[in-house]
Amino acid sequence: MPTIDVGDGELWYEEFGSGDEVVLSCAMGFTAGAYPQVLADPPTGYHVYTIQARGFGRSTHPAEPPAIGWLDQWADDVCAVADRLGLDRFLYTGVSHGAGIGWHLARRHPQRLKALVSVVGTPHDRAGGTESSEGRRRFIAERHDPAVVTSLLEKLAGWTDDPARLESRRARFAQAAQEAADRPEDEASINQGKPFPEARTDEELAEVYRGLRLPVLVLAGMRDGVISPESALRAAMHVRGAKAVLFEDEGHMVGDESADRLVREVRVFVDELNGVAEPPVRA
Repeated sequence: MPTIDVGDGELWYEEFGSGDEVVLSCAMGFTAGAYPQVLADPPTGYHVYTIQARGFGRSTHPAEPPAIGWLDQWADDVCAVADRLGLDRFLYTGVSHGAGIGWHLARRHPQRLKALVSVVGTPHDRAGGTESSEGRRRFIAERHDPAVVTSLLEKLAGWTDDPARLESRRARFAQAAQEAADRPEDEASINQGKPFPEARTDEELAEVYRGLRLPVLVLAGMRDGVISPESALRAAMHVRGAKAVLFEDEGHMVGDESADRLVREVRVFVDELNGVAEPPVRA
């Protein structure tokens, strides 16, 4: 698969689809066949680029953490990739920490974004500090203990009483626990922290949102064990013109478990932006 030279390193990416609507997404890694790759499938048919974040996999591994912080660095990297691809503006979407990258993009480079689609990734509640979540710190410290990793993943995913989903999670979490134990030390120690760490309180975080001026779609799960419904609503309440969809029966794994549900909402949102959405049916 190809890499792009961004001046001070190389970033590995994959390309899906060939539609007119261009979508970029960045994360530590992507699961094959999950969101946002599904955005390239019919009937949506977007042109999607997924970018592996600096510090992971086949992308450049810096010797030291970026001076500007991981989330700002990754946001700048997305724009550097867009520059190399000849893209002036694009849709950005991300899941979890990938959405955190999007929020930093929205603040640092709003002119580059047609819109932001944040999936289970609105900036965390400020309770418990602003540097990083307790779960992330514990995951890094105890990643060699499969029981601890599995327990943390179960809490993160959120509860479900769907037998098929429970069985799927058991297999997925077992694989993830093994991958965590095998991950190279330089990757395993990366802790990007909470988005917008300078916002010390929820009200200060709301003030950051009020400074953003771009279309935003927030997709969230009511059963999410790390990003609370209040976090999603806070963004929807304070980013002017934002739209939010909260799924009662989804949690933090919605990108893997219900990609099609997300894609339908994204398609409606983008059609609205483009002025081609069907008018509502009125009685």
